[in-house]
Amino acid sequence: MTAISVDNLCKTFRGRKALNDVSLKIEPGEMVALIGASGSGKSTLIRHVAGLVTSDTGASRIVVNGRIMQENGRLSGNAQHLRREIGVIFQQFNLVGRLSVMSNVLVGLLSRLPGWRGNLGLFGRDHKLTAMRALTRVGINEMALQRASTLSGGQQQRAAIARTLVQGAQLILADEPIASLDPASAKRVMETLSSINEQDGITVVVSLHQVEYARRFCPRTIALADGKIAFDGPSEHLTTEFLRGIYGEASEELILPDAPVRGTRPAPVPDLREPVFAGA
Repeated sequence: MTAISVDNLCKTFRGRKALNDVSLKIEPGEMVALIGASGSGKSTLIRHVAGLVTSDTGASRIVVNGRIMQENGRLSGNAQHLRREIGVIFQQFNLVGRLSVMSNVLVGLLSRLPGWRGNLGLFGRDHKLTAMRALTRVGINEMALQRASTLSGGQQQRAAIARTLVQGAQLILADEPIASLDPASAKRVMETLSSINEQDGITVVVSLHQVEYARRFCPRTIALADGKIAFDGPSEHLTTEFLRGIYGEASEELILPDAPVRGTRPAPVPDLREPVFAGA
């Protein structure tokens, strides 16, 4: 059973093909980068896989974890249930700044609780311990009771990742998660995603604007150009010359000084079984 199967996906915006007959398969436990210049279709592809938008009518089909997400321009009856298994991470974090980090992470549990409990914010000690475990894994457990707005951008993005862990996501789709971060914060976020992929076997698909992060953290890269797949293969093949051959002058926005090709994995994120929660 594949984690993601996309067949003949097309999407038209204002007469322009944002995605043009895209087909791909991603196996469970893979960590895959989506790269491409601005407007290449990366975010559009992620939003389709997540079931947030529908394709053009036609022969398109998207299957997630063996179940149809959408087909021929219509969401399936499985879509709402499948979304619970997909953690989506956005560039702008999607946290509520006035709420604590803990409260933002607990949002990941809402789909598994009765509506009235979620509406009233009635989370038990076990729920809070689950959230603390997730925050410990991403390295910001000491900030659990702070307002989310007080965190740096990188810390907020790690809180968003913790929310997907609490959700129990089997698939993480990260749409430009490091685009607005400084290099040190971007590296930490990518290390966190990489460690979760390795330790938990969670499939991770991450769209990136700079190819050096794909080479360093993702064994496989899918490159989009003008809504089509221009490359799908080992990230180590993404040399500067190769990218210039695909994108021409547009390759300049993807290429920064070469980073080491992914070899030794970053140090694993600690998985503490019994975190201490202050104020549970």
